This record gives sequence, structure tokens and C-alpha cells, in this order.
Amino acid sequence: MRRALKHVGIAVLCTAIGVSVWLYANNLIFPAKPVAFEPEEQILRSSDVLQPAAMLEDFTYLVEILESVHPDPYNLIGQTEWEAMKNELQALFANPLSAAQYYFTLNTLVTSVGDAHTVLRFEEIDKALPLTFEWVVEGPVIAEDCGEFRRGDLVLSVGGLSPPEILDRLQEVVSSENTYRVRDEARWHMRRRPVLEQFGLVQDDCVLFTVEREGEILEMAARFEVELPGLRERTEELLAERHHWSVDPDHSLGLFGLKVCVDDDVFRQDVAEFFAAVTRYQIDTVIIDVRENVGGQSRVVEGFLRHLPIDSYTTYGTTIRYSEQAAERVGMRRTRGTSTYPPSTRRLETVAAPFTGDVFVLTGNTTFSAGNWIAAVVYDNNLGTVIGEPTGNAPSSFGDRISFQLPNTRFILGVSYKYFTRPDPANDPQDSLYPHILVNKTRDDLLSGRDPVVDYIIEQGRSLCAQPGLTLVAVG
Repeated sequence: MRRALKHVGIAVLCTAIGVSVWLYANNLIFPAKPVAFEPEEQILRSSDVLQPAAMLEDFTYLVEILESVHPDPYNLIGQTEWEAMKNELQALFANPLSAAQYYFTLNTLVTSVGDAHTVLRFEEIDKALPLTFEWVVEGPVIAEDCGEFRRGDLVLSVGGLSPPEILDRLQEVVSSENTYRVRDEARWHMRRRPVLEQFGLVQDDCVLFTVEREGEILEMAARFEVELPGLRERTEELLAERHHWSVDPDHSLGLFGLKVCVDDDVFRQDVAEFFAAVTRYQIDTVIIDVRENVGGQSRVVEGFLRHLPIDSYTTYGTTIRYSEQAAERVGMRRTRGTSTYPPSTRRLETVAAPFTGDVFVLTGNTTFSAGNWIAAVVYDNNLGTVIGEPTGNAPSSFGDRISFQLPNTRFILGVSYKYFTRPDPANDPQDSLYPHILVNKTRDDLLSGRDPVVDYIIEQGRSLCAQPGLTLVAVG
């Protein structure tokens, strides 16, 4: 009897030790603390000359991070071509290059991964064009009046390059999974001096544009006159207007617009107040607008789902690649191998009186990352109708970016360490989340101030808030 009890005790002890080791290794007890990313300021100008030793050191560091952290850096071009590309680049860095030349050359390796979350950033301090652009069905148009340029001018060429040629050139500048991401990012890159110089479009310190206005072909020059906001300023601006909501009881419609996904008390309280207003005014149609959403925390989708008549939904699957670099930056103990979790069912704590009307999710080319996640969860779980334009990244894609800084140039390298599989993999392969109802924005829409998605819903017997002639009774 004593021997049996002894064996039982040993078995229990071994089990307890094994469980403790597993919990410790998986960071569930005494969790490791992440090391905060604190980048140094980038001070390079595009014309600054870099020496081979510095370039090769940065190149070696970048390659090590990509190959160690990313789940599949050879995803798009294959490992053989990847190795050949590395050798070609290394040879190019044997001679001095300008900071801009080095950045664009180095960036070709990053964009070859085919992952919109894996990016190389050069926050240059050169001045930029004062123009703003919007890409519509007909092509890029001037979004706001600026000097001789008028809102709605259709851009036919930039420095002699047509819009399709510009998009083709930008494929090597923009990390992307589809052409919609490139088209959206073009609005920013068509202002940047380093990009325009790299494409050979700058002459006599200005850029010549050919535009069409009311049937007339015009040629106008734009000069570099403004400083573009840095990443920190752009982030602060987005966070300041991260979401808003309103209801229109006359047309029985409520709208929640989300530009950045931040799952905090402010967001959850605003969602609760929004649905309280929806209930109070007996709203029939709820719209979640993520057309301008640039991403953030994917769990925000549950802030909306809790107010729907469901007690569970199928969420994304995840593959995690472990590495020493990711472990340090994220706060993990495991440093090698991968873990894969397929799409699974998540339980929800649904509110007492959920919304039972129609749900629409509005998407556009800017819709990205966590914004794309919201639309894909609604689409794959058949929870509503997705309407608008294709999104800026694939429904199943790499993500959860970790940031690093190259030692000499101070370029910022962001690298995914996870791969996310959409809730219903049967809907793959897709390079974008294509909406149930495709509604594109045209040049006439821009000139008239119309929102074509809004018009479509109005024609279907619905309307959006914040339109001329409608009365807003609640705004968040």
C-alpha cells in the first residue's frame, strides 16, 4: 500500500512539475516582460551619402531579422529567388549610395515578402508637394484646391508617367498583398520628394503634371513646399478622431465610424451608448464604417458582436513563429518553432436586448489589418452585408508587426511574426476582402460631394447620417 501511495505521489509531483514547466514556457505564469521599442530619431536627408560598411551592416541586420522573425519571408518569390536577390543587393552596396538610393534598393527585398504588414520606413525630412490626391474609378484626382490645381482635376501624367505606370513602379516601394493597397498608398507617395526623384519625375526642383479639367488638357507644375507629418504626428491625429457615431431616426439608421481600432473603456462605452441610442430610437439598420480604418486591436470586433443576437462566432486562426527577437520584443519565453491554432468558436457575453435589424459594414481600399478583420468576421460568419470597395489587404494574411531599427540609417523595420487564417478558409484564396456589393467612387462623386455607398443605401430605402438635409440626434 505504501509503495502504491509512493508511486501515486511521484506521479502527481511529476505531473505538477510538467504542468508548471509548460505554463512557464508558454508565459502563463511569471510572464516575461516585453522590451519596449524606443527608436532613435531619423535625421538623414535623401541626398546624404552612405558608405559601404554602414550599408552592409544594416543590410545584414535587416536580413537576419526578416529570416528569423517572419513566418515565411519566402512566401511570394521562393527561397531560391530570395537568395539570388540577397546576393544582387549585397553587390550593389559595395559602392557609396545616397540615403534615398539605399532605401529604395533595400526596400525591394522587404516588399518581395508580399506582406503589407512587413515594411521598411524612411521618415525623410525633405519637403513634399502641397497637393493631395484621391484615387477614384477614373484614376488619381486632385482632392483639394491648391494654387492652379482644382479639386477634381484628373491626373493624366506625373512627370511624363501615366497613373498605371506609377502604380507599376510603386509595386517595389509599397509592401502589399493587392493592388488596392498600392493605389491607396499612392496618394501619399505621389507627394514624397524621394519617391518622385527615384522615379525621375523631378525637373528644376518641381514636378510637371498633366491634368484634364472639363474637357481641357492642362499642364501645371507643383513645387516642394510643405513638410509631411511624421509617423508620430499621423498616429496622434488618427487617435484624436479614432471613432464617432450618430443615429438618424427619420430614416431608422445608425452609423458607427471607426478609423483606428483601440479596445479600451472609451471605445466600449461609446459602443454601448451607440446601441442604447439605436434601441431608444428603434433603429432598423446599423452601419459599421471601416472605409478609413488603418488597423489596431482586432478584439474591437467583439464590442459590436456583443450587441447582436449571437452567443458565439468563429474567429481567426493563428500561426505564431517564435524567435529570440520576437520573444524579447513581445515578452515570450519560447524562442524557436511555431504554434498553429485553427479558426475556432469564441463564446460571447451578449447584452440583454441585442440588436436584431440589418447590419452593414462599409469597406474601402484604406480598410486594413484590424479593420479588415472586422469586415471578414462579419462576412465569414454571415452576420451582415459588406458593401463598398475591396480592402487593402488579404482576409488571411501575416500580421502582428514587431518594430526594429537599423543600426546606422535608423530606418524602421516592421516585421510580422504571425499568420492569421480567416474564420472560413473555404473562402480563400483571396488577395482582398471583396464586398458583397461593390460600389466604387467616381470623379463625379468627388466633385459633387456625394458618397456613392450612401446613395446606394438611400436608394434601397435607407440613409446614412451626417448627410445634407438629415438631422443628427446623437453624436459620439
